[in-house]
Amino acid sequence: MKIIEEYNEFTWDMVRALPQAYYHKLNNIPYKVSCKPGLSDIYYFSSNIEEQHIFREINDSSTYSHSRPHFTLNKWTPPPLKGKYKDVIKFKKPTVVIQNKYTLEWESGPFNYFPLEVLDELFKYLSKNYTIIYIRPLGNSKGYYKDENKIQEFNDYKFIADHHPYVYTLEYFLQKYPDLTYNQIQFYLEASSEKHLTVSGGSACVASYFGGDVIIFDSPNGIGAGRGIWKTDSWLKYLGEANIIGVNDYKTLINTVENRW
Repeated sequence: MKIIEEYNEFTWDMVRALPQAYYHKLNNIPYKVSCKPGLSDIYYFSSNIEEQHIFREINDSSTYSHSRPHFTLNKWTPPPLKGKYKDVIKFKKPTVVIQNKYTLEWESGPFNYFPLEVLDELFKYLSKNYTIIYIRPLGNSKGYYKDENKIQEFNDYKFIADHHPYVYTLEYFLQKYPDLTYNQIQFYLEASSEKHLTVSGGSACVASYFGGDVIIFDSPNGIGAGRGIWKTDSWLKYLGEANIIGVNDYKTLINTVENRW
């Protein structure tokens, strides 16, 4: 029996272990998944799965390249998350899903995030034609895996409540659907959209499963700056046939949104 183990950051569940597990499922090859606490639900097609309190800091650097890494070339098939999760949570207008974070990165930063003034401009523009869904983890949600990047205090949810109450937040859906986990809800929400705006990291990998446009902001600052995986037309497109569009500054980000959407 094949043992598929994944104890690195959440990114590697999405780009490595999940497609490997689905390949084995499709081809009727006996396998077992061993993953980090709270992440069993993303392997929805697997019946033999266990959670382990193990975390490994050393990641496979080939994943960060613009071209597809070695592990995607053999026994690797991303599951059809769009088909699995679409048409469950519905909206009257087309949706845009914005994935944000506000964490220390390598004990410095934050670097990769959308500040309030950028969110304000995006919300004002997008609200004309779209339902806006905003996701930023607080770290205490059911099924959320909290890795070594420390979440910092951020005033975004109060800002939305005070100035943009029409924006749907992940917290709203967590309260509305208490039986669902963090990842299940974010998959349902991402599946509702063809337009995804995200910062680099695990959320960009999630968004890439759901097709359409995926605009990824990757800060030019910090240790991880400039990685090819977050650039335009990177290998993330193989996860869900999305249009991967990388930007490195907020002005370009806003211009790209306004020109495409």
